Amino acid sequence: MSSPLSVDQYLTAIAPALAADANKSVYIEMATERTNKCFYGKKYNQAVALLAAHIAFLFTAASGSMGAGSGSGEAGSTGTITSKREGDLSVSYGSGAVSASAADVTDAELSQTRYGLMLLALRKGCKPFMGVLNGGRGCGGC
Repeated sequence: MSSPLSVDQYLTAIAPALAADANKSVYIEMATERTNKCFYGKKYNQAVALLAAHIAFLFTAASGSMGAGSGSGEAGSTGTITSKREGDLSVSYGSGAVSASAADVTDAELSQTRYGLMLLALRKGCKPFMGVLNGGRGCGGC
């Protein structure tokens, strides 16, 4: 059985532009503090990496410091394009896949990036239920 990937390995795979980011450890720490290990279980490192990439993108999107894809769908923006400009290139996105009226603030925030949407999908797969298999504790079963 192979050992699970580390948060850093996941983060490097999903957001290569963060590999050399001076604040990478800060984003990982922020994500670690906001992620429940018991809920995600063996998917915990993946969840932390997705949240760290989401946080990093939100903090760096305005400055364009996440590499070549910054500010584009490649870097993680979601939603429909609401405006476009060619001179000095500007693209604006509408709301993401989850509307604020249909979800809580956390879901609305996560819907702003592809990383956040991936985390929402991962979370949905770990959704607790009252059952015999895991006692309603998500993927982790703590």
